[in-house]
Amino acid sequence: MNETNFRFANPEYLYALTGVFIFVFLFVWYRYVRTKKIANLADSHLIDYVIPLQSPIRITIKFILFSLAYICIIIALARPQFGITIDSVKKRGIELVIALDVSNSMLAQDVKPSRLERAKLSIQNIINKLQDDKIAIVVFAGDAYIQLPLTTDIHAAKLFLQSISTASIQKQGTAIGAALAKSVRSFTDNPKTGKAIIVISDGENHEDDAQAEARKAVEKGIVIHTIGMGSPQGAIIPRSAGGFVEDANGRPVTTKLDEEMLQKIASIGNGIYSRENFSPVIHSIESMTKTEFETKQYSQYDEKFPLFLLAAFVCLFLELIILERKNKWLQQFDIFTIK
Repeated sequence: MNETNFRFANPEYLYALTGVFIFVFLFVWYRYVRTKKIANLADSHLIDYVIPLQSPIRITIKFILFSLAYICIIIALARPQFGITIDSVKKRGIELVIALDVSNSMLAQDVKPSRLERAKLSIQNIINKLQDDKIAIVVFAGDAYIQLPLTTDIHAAKLFLQSISTASIQKQGTAIGAALAKSVRSFTDNPKTGKAIIVISDGENHEDDAQAEARKAVEKGIVIHTIGMGSPQGAIIPRSAGGFVEDANGRPVTTKLDEEMLQKIASIGNGIYSRENFSPVIHSIESMTKTEFETKQYSQYDEKFPLFLLAAFVCLFLELIILERKNKWLQQFDIFTIK
């Protein structure tokens, strides 16, 4: 199946086409200086006798061929692509939902550079390891939202991941139960596909019955892993505008990692709990049985740059074989002169 479409894969190279104007300027200047020098040799009607083999037309043709070759090379570097070829590709993998805590407590810096930023870096590593797996991202604080629906597009996943911050959700808290419920709704209905949830949180100030939601997920064959961010000793919460979050008495609020809650959720979900270490969870996900979950249409633009390279080669070849002067030997064969 083909669709009519056109684009340049590397359009930044097209700026080099402005070099043609420089070539034209230099050529016009060269012709002007050359004509002036020739005019100083003799009168115009005697030029053909003084320089019998000179050929201004040949010089112009060589310049045009050189310019065309330059233009073709630049266009080839920009990689023109026309049309789309669509092939059917079988995908085998699992469905993975990452539920990320974006409450203000995730700004604490007992994990460098902060709990949230460290979690985002680790999620990016997970995304880089995905091949044909589907991934979705759910963010939660006092409520939960689907940041990225289930997709195999890892580039989109990275883009959406970078946009996540504590400003993603205004309502504060740690509604892990709501995050689990949203995560479960993100999966497809295919019962044969392996499904897993990774909850990344400091586990503090849970707003709902997360364990009950975990049991509902397990009934649908979903594995739940949890990763704790932070330390049991805790840390104060910085404000983006400077200073720290304070309680009613004006004292800095300390946020501590609630490992017990996260451990219980992982235990119910037949998964793994790990504190700041994503490796055991990644290993467990990689060992899950991958199933064929859909036929994906893979689109690829048809490259046309070889045509422009060929045209550039032809122009350069002609430019090399055409001499600036008339060929004295060929002048002997004047078939148009009547004797």
